[in-house]
Amino acid sequence: MKTTRRALLWVVLAPGWLLAQPAPRVADLRFSVGIQLLGVYTHGAKADLAGQGFLEPVSDRFDLFARRARLGISGRVDDSIDFRVVFYYDNLGKDRFSGTRSAPTDGTVGVWDAFWTWHARPEWLNFTAGYFRPQIGRESITSGFQTNSNMDKLPTQIYQRQHTVGRSNGREMGLNVGGLRTSGRWSINYNAGFFDTTHEKITGTAGGAAKWSPLLAGRAALSLGQPEMTQYGIDYQVNYFHRRKGVTGAIAYARQGATNVFRRNETVNLDVLANYGGLNFDAELDFLRRGTLAGGHYTDRVWHIRTGYNIPARSTWVEPVVAVARFRGDALSPYAHGRDRY
Repeated sequence: MKTTRRALLWVVLAPGWLLAQPAPRVADLRFSVGIQLLGVYTHGAKADLAGQGFLEPVSDRFDLFARRARLGISGRVDDSIDFRVVFYYDNLGKDRFSGTRSAPTDGTVGVWDAFWTWHARPEWLNFTAGYFRPQIGRESITSGFQTNSNMDKLPTQIYQRQHTVGRSNGREMGLNVGGLRTSGRWSINYNAGFFDTTHEKITGTAGGAAKWSPLLAGRAALSLGQPEMTQYGIDYQVNYFHRRKGVTGAIAYARQGATNVFRRNETVNLDVLANYGGLNFDAELDFLRRGTLAGGHYTDRVWHIRTGYNIPARSTWVEPVVAVARFRGDALSPYAHGRDRY
């Protein structure tokens, strides 16, 4: 009876106590708009028009479309919690026979990012919760507006995302803890996350399946020279526009146990970034391992090397970029067997 009375008293008094607390202070509120307009000429393309596996020629064409388009809001609450919500309307107006790899959306609007980060101890303990990218693979965790071949991000991330989370945007609901320690001419950045995968390529059916296992992902990075970041965050850059002289190497690993699609799923990632004045160089290697329901196992491999150089042009920059990417898929790979050269 005493327990019941205490509970009722709490129910009555709690709303008043909450109202008496000072309201959270929202600072640094920002609205963002980003758009990347492309004009792409495609020559000599072929497509499977009948859906029977036979390629037929289609007309050459010039396609104008919004490759990436974002609307976002971000800010800080009580000096310790950052938040961000971003909406997308990518590939608006894209022709499905255009030569770029992205798919038309016909005006679809959706959530791109939605997460909160609590900086409990800014150097070592930062907690992120929401819908965001597991911290694995530099090409995947770097925005298309920040890579230096962003007309089309390299296919490295396509294969890694398809294998790890299923979803093409690389996002999933999860929790992450990370930190950043800088000291003189070196710095260490770490992240470890827990994610609840729901994409049908990972679970077997959209929204979940009978067998469930969490996705665990971690990444550790060491920077020598000037650091790639001075404050902890889960966003990255490739080009620092003459503001950095340093190199960063990272290793990452993701693992998921049995679902209705596989017995186990693993991703091993190595990546490196080097900046020296106007020179920008990065490379990535991913091993995509999976144990099949039939008892077999396979490993797909994908890698890229990319370099660019900034040339000042009045108040802006011109950056010629050269990139090479290669994928080799095992015969057992369900979505991407064969080879891809870019």
